[in-house]
Amino acid sequence: MPSLGVLGLDRKQPPSQGMSETCESPDEEQKNDNNATSVYLAMVILIFCLFTLFTFLLYIHVNQLADVAVFRENLRSDEAIAEIQQIAREIFRRELQEQRFWDTIEERDRFDPFQDEPLVRNERKTARERRSTNLMAENIVFGNPGEPAGPEVEFFNPKLKHELEKKDVEIMKKSGLKGAAPGGDSWVWLTSYSRIPYEAITGFCRATKEYCPPGPQGLPGVPGPKGNRGDVGIPGPPGLDGREGKPGARGPKGEPGFPGNPGLDGRDGVPGEPGLDGVPGRAGADGIPGKDGKDGIPGLDGRNGENGKDGFPGPMGPPGPTGMPGSSGLSGPRGRPGKSGTNGTPGIPGINAWKVKVNGTFSSELLIPPSIAGSETMESAKPVIVHEGDHLRLRCAATGTPKPHVEWRREDRLPISVGSWQASSMAGHTLNITKVNRVHMGAYQCLADNGVPPAANATFFIEVHFAPLIRVRNQVVYASNGSHAILECEIEAFPEAIKYWEKFPEGKLLEHGRRYRIESHIDGYKSTMRLNMTVMQPQDYGEYHCISKNEMGITRAVFHVQDRNPYIVRPLPEHTEVAIFGTMPPKKESLDDLCPPPPPPCPDCPDPKDFKCKDTIVSLFDLIGGHLSITPTGNRSYPGLPNRTMDCVLYAVGKPVYHKFTEQNYGSWLKDPTPKNDAVGEKIWATKENDSFRLYEYANKAVYRNNIPTKSYRLERPFQGNAHVVLNGSFYYNEKNQPRIIRYDLSTERQLFYKDIPDLVANASGHLYTTEYNNVDFSVDDNGLWLIYSTPGSNNTLVAKLDSHNLDVLYSWNISVNHRRVGEMFIVCGVLYAIDSVTERNTKIRLALDLYHGKLLDVNLAFTNPFRKTTTVGYNHRSRELYTWDKGNQLTYPIRYHEIGYNSSSAEKTDDLSAQLQTGVDVFHDSGSE
Repeated sequence: MPSLGVLGLDRKQPPSQGMSETCESPDEEQKNDNNATSVYLAMVILIFCLFTLFTFLLYIHVNQLADVAVFRENLRSDEAIAEIQQIAREIFRRELQEQRFWDTIEERDRFDPFQDEPLVRNERKTARERRSTNLMAENIVFGNPGEPAGPEVEFFNPKLKHELEKKDVEIMKKSGLKGAAPGGDSWVWLTSYSRIPYEAITGFCRATKEYCPPGPQGLPGVPGPKGNRGDVGIPGPPGLDGREGKPGARGPKGEPGFPGNPGLDGRDGVPGEPGLDGVPGRAGADGIPGKDGKDGIPGLDGRNGENGKDGFPGPMGPPGPTGMPGSSGLSGPRGRPGKSGTNGTPGIPGINAWKVKVNGTFSSELLIPPSIAGSETMESAKPVIVHEGDHLRLRCAATGTPKPHVEWRREDRLPISVGSWQASSMAGHTLNITKVNRVHMGAYQCLADNGVPPAANATFFIEVHFAPLIRVRNQVVYASNGSHAILECEIEAFPEAIKYWEKFPEGKLLEHGRRYRIESHIDGYKSTMRLNMTVMQPQDYGEYHCISKNEMGITRAVFHVQDRNPYIVRPLPEHTEVAIFGTMPPKKESLDDLCPPPPPPCPDCPDPKDFKCKDTIVSLFDLIGGHLSITPTGNRSYPGLPNRTMDCVLYAVGKPVYHKFTEQNYGSWLKDPTPKNDAVGEKIWATKENDSFRLYEYANKAVYRNNIPTKSYRLERPFQGNAHVVLNGSFYYNEKNQPRIIRYDLSTERQLFYKDIPDLVANASGHLYTTEYNNVDFSVDDNGLWLIYSTPGSNNTLVAKLDSHNLDVLYSWNISVNHRRVGEMFIVCGVLYAIDSVTERNTKIRLALDLYHGKLLDVNLAFTNPFRKTTTVGYNHRSRELYTWDKGNQLTYPIRYHEIGYNSSSAEKTDDLSAQLQTGVDVFHDSGSE
């Protein structure tokens, strides 16, 4: 391209000419572009070379810094310091030897000044060269030839360290010295491949301190890279326990857990007959009236409406006057034959006497067969109940001429256990059993014979009550996933115990089903309970409890189910130890052990009078006073009884089924027999004796067993007692210290109705039954809501039929039944039942009064109180079960019933029932001679 100066010289030329000279040819322009590109490319190559050189120098510098850091770090290690100290000590030792040598030469020179100086210089030079050579050598021994052996440093292959240590131990054993180093010194390990005698290293340290005092402290070096983690050291001895700290503050209450899985269904009760359809529920209350709307446009006249339906019939009017009796109708069909009457009281047997002919003449003495006084009475058939550890004496008063021989035997032909020995029979009028044991349970026969037929006998039934004892022969069970496991426990208990399995710690009751097979085999007071887990799953491993419970106590046996590892071989145990849970029976002792002959009377042997069988059951005659009286309560009129839904009478009450235990004697648990849907039918409501303002709701039986309420109701007024009911979505109870009953609606959670009951006593004088806790007893059956209460100044029982909607009294009876002499009452199918006792384990239900017909029904049902403190009994006609609360145990009893089978009018309420009383009177006598 032309320069600016050239362009300035051509300023006077014509424009056309100047332009032509300034334009270059295309070849020159292409050449100039190529030159510029070459320059640019050369500059890029130069810059890249400079950058590469800089990077290489930087890399070398960084590596040097890293090497320096590693070198500094290595200098700080104990092994490097030890090696440096060894080398320095060796240098100082050589310097000291050389100094001593030259001192000797100088001393000689002073006496011989003509010594050849070049020879001295050569000798010094040779010494320096030898010293330098020794410092650089890697020999295993430092020293001069011809000198005594000095300290040595040994180097060796690290793999030979173990062999050298063994060799050192052998040398010490042979020599008896403390070490294997030269001179009997011990070795000090410098590294994994070198060692030095102890005296050498300590001498070096002392010399270093003397000849090389520490210099000024230098600047801190660059921190080196972090080394590898060292091996874990040997744990030190445990320290002393510190003082117990103060308890920390209580943490916040945790959130309620999720409801557990529903438990398995209980045992199926006795199937009953299908019930009738329930009464339709009442219409709901009217809603709040809405606001008035605007007037609309008048419509056209509508058509004439149709006639309306007939209205509901009005209330029943008062009964009219009694009409004239009609003519007699045709004779009805012959009724079914009645039940056979009970056998009468046996008469007193006569005496069979025999005269004896001696030497042809009859003797004045008569031969009389043996007899046992009191053996034919009802008392002799009752069992004698004792506890383990008590003392028992059985007496058999046998008479006859000649004097009979009396012998005792067991009815089951087992030997009689007397202390540490046994006998097939025992002679004498008395049988002493000391320290009663469970093996003494059974029937004992007293046999009297004097050779005059017939022989006499009497039987005594002995029942020994004791708490459950459980034996486990295999407490730890191994099972692999998918296989099965069997747990078995052997139980001894009497009275018969309630037995069940429990998963710990969840507290889940295991019930018979597809996954769990539960078997129970009973043999007298012994039984075997077996749990078969058919298909093991991971959640099945853990702790299980075999639980047995009766009125004497509760016993838990512990099992552990663990996963079986196929890679672990467990040897079979040499002997199997039986784990025992509970109290062992007392040691057997005889009367001679307790009462030796020398001291006359035995203080430990009780009087036989203490073992007489006593009757605590009240007779039916005492309950009604010989004549049953049923009258309306008070001088007031009642709307009248609604139609009867079902008439039935009980003929069986099943065994109790255990559901849950609560540490309270007067709680209640309730279910709605007329629920709105199935979900409500599964709910359970419960009350607590120490919280009279709360009602707790549980979603189902599993939640109730885990004691996790799903809802809590705050009552406006407190309740009294524990005989409440839940019916059609409402809770009915007696207000505390008031003659008032209340209906509380569970859906709206408010009190809907309350009613003051005339003649209801709200203080302690109005307590019902022998429990003396409730003033009011609610009951529900197929016919609706009932109320049982007492009357002031009398022991009569009042029963009222209530309207479940507004609590109006539809009808009320005043019945001459002494409620203070029965344990509990309940109503089924309009029949009032009374339980004789709630504190006796085995009792009866003998009073059954049909409230609709005013007649006593002939029943004699067995009823049990397993824990001997039942405080409430209720009936649920939906499940056909009795719900009870027995000493904190929640139980149910399945029942069975059939139709009563008669058609009687309500005018028969006051019939004389003396003929029926003959079949229900139980009179018991004492068991015989003293």
